[in-house]
Amino acid sequence: MSHPDEGADISNRTHPALGRRCLKKIALAVTLCVVAGTVLVIQHAKAYGIMARIHHGLIVCTTNTGPDAFAPPAGDGQPSMLRLEVSAKPDGQIIVGSDVGALGASTLASVLNSAYRAHTLLMLDLNQTDPKSVTELIRTAHMRDRVILIASDRKSQEDALRADRKVMIAFPIHSEREAYAAHKMAGRHPYAAYLSPTAAPSLFALAHRDAEAIITENPVTSQGPETDFLAERPVDIVVTQDPAHMANVPHRNSNS
Repeated sequence: MSHPDEGADISNRTHPALGRRCLKKIALAVTLCVVAGTVLVIQHAKAYGIMARIHHGLIVCTTNTGPDAFAPPAGDGQPSMLRLEVSAKPDGQIIVGSDVGALGASTLASVLNSAYRAHTLLMLDLNQTDPKSVTELIRTAHMRDRVILIASDRKSQEDALRADRKVMIAFPIHSEREAYAAHKMAGRHPYAAYLSPTAAPSLFALAHRDAEAIITENPVTSQGPETDFLAERPVDIVVTQDPAHMANVPHRNSNS
């Protein structure tokens, strides 16, 4: 039979081992909680991205901006997007153009931050602004999957593609040749095809095969109801000055 004091020594020696095991389990549990929380945050953020919004329905993009531009969508929660023009000041600061209503000459950084908080998508006309400077601001605002860039010429398009590998670029498409050229130029980079509402349904269908998104402008009502226009063409984003009207037009998902 062991001495009582020896038994006590054995008991004392086991406590540190049990403590270490408990600490390891606690650390593992905390790590799992952090990982789960991070995954939830990422999924929540992606829910407001362009592709997720396209999955849920037609995105109505307005060129009319006012004091309530970044207010949460009302009514049926129709996804919203703003089209803005950007420019660079002599000191290099990137601003939205002077022709964007009440937004005035706000800095692009502040507009991006407001859009992020309001879950508003943006379509930005680069004009001659350096795409690299614009995409740096987009990354800082965590808006890479919520912005589409529109470049005015081929060089700007190439610069935009190099500036960031995730920010979507819009290519104007007027013919089958341009549709194939845009796909070749973009490579693995996400891109959108921007078509005129007067383009043939077959050109919409061709561009839809490769582009992540199809953009067009408000349909010409003299050529038929908007419902027929959207039923005959795969459209994801409509640029319009009357977003309230377009939000109520029945639409089939382009992926269906």
